[in-house]
Amino acid sequence: MSELERRFRRLLGLYPREHRERHGEEMLDVLLADAGDRTTPGWRATADLLWGAVRLHVRRLLAADVLAVVSLLGPIAVLAGAGTSLHELAWWVQAGSAPPFEQIPDAPVWFVWLGVAVLAMAGKRRAAAVGAWVATAGLVVVLQLPFAGWQWFTDKAGWVLLSAITAVALSVSDGRRVRGLPAVATMAVTVLVIVVLGVFGHRSGFAEFAALAVLFAGAALAAGAGSATGRRAALVLSTPVVTALLALLVHAVHHGPINDLVSTLIFFGTPLLFLVAIGGLVRLPRRASVS
Repeated sequence: MSELERRFRRLLGLYPREHRERHGEEMLDVLLADAGDRTTPGWRATADLLWGAVRLHVRRLLAADVLAVVSLLGPIAVLAGAGTSLHELAWWVQAGSAPPFEQIPDAPVWFVWLGVAVLAMAGKRRAAAVGAWVATAGLVVVLQLPFAGWQWFTDKAGWVLLSAITAVALSVSDGRRVRGLPAVATMAVTVLVIVVLGVFGHRSGFAEFAALAVLFAGAALAAGAGSATGRRAALVLSTPVVTALLALLVHAVHHGPINDLVSTLIFFGTPLLFLVAIGGLVRLPRRASVS
């Protein structure tokens, strides 16, 4: 085996296994023929192969069945992000006064998401999609507020990502019901437990870790971890878990805020790469079905 073929095979190894089994040798023959007298892959061919692998993994992760699950459960899962805001509201109500806007600037967003969840469950996908995009934009605006600060960014980044993915799912999904009422009930109970932990265990290390574990477990149960489609949907619904763990890692090695561009790359780029990489390892059957 020549060095050129070895390198091409290494690049093709980044593609999903099903794709390699069906088209790998054919692609290799074409690549070797186009390479001519070259001894190593050119930058253009390398870039094309890498981009093709990314596109296929994204397509697998966000397949129609996966998006159908996220479009149903995502609007409910996002509501778990209201936990810290509800804690602030409860504290001010207990103190006998109204909280200033700086304390809960994202409050209107969660009311919109509540409406989106109701619309999605009622089958009003178009209206739900519009509301989801409005709510996602609202969370982005909150992150830009001058008093939001570094803590706000690390707390809300995962919910912004999940909001955006849910908005996409509502916009493009065909609206098929996935596991119906049991999945919705499981996700709703999961969110309720997370909100209770957020309200009563605010800034408690144990409560924060417990909330992450509950979100991951609840997403797996609701989406149906027994199927590849369910596992991929659970990964998407657990996006805030990834950003929360990233925040813990960043805080452990770096004290204080980080440059805005670097923060965006860390807390938005890294979870997306994680979803693509891990989701691509979960093999779908040749004919995926929704139960």
